[in-house]
Amino acid sequence: MSEQVNKVLVEILQGTAPQGGCNCSGCASSSSCGSAMDWEAETEKLSDELAASFGDKVEVKFVDIDKEGLGSYPTVGRVLQMGYPYPITMINGQPKFAGGILSNDIKTSINDLLG
Repeated sequence: MSEQVNKVLVEILQGTAPQGGCNCSGCASSSSCGSAMDWEAETEKLSDELAASFGDKVEVKFVDIDKEGLGSYPTVGRVLQMGYPYPITMINGQPKFAGGILSNDIKTSINDLLG
């Protein structure tokens, strides 16, 4: 039973691995880890794409967990402990996807929520 909502909040959370190590495979050094993708810029692209599809029914927010902390996102700590990598996509406060920005899957989830 799905509940229809009027507005959907999509948050893309990015941070460093909780153990302080490299959270991607094949890194030569931890200093280069994570630098291959600008997740804030990718979040902006997602925001534009979702605005084109859903208008003002969707809000997209980039969150730098290293700056914001996990205090507002208690479920993300558990997701990270289970081994899922950043970025983590939250939809209306619930973790949905990890390891990348999966725009088609995000759109499907939003369609389900908006009915």
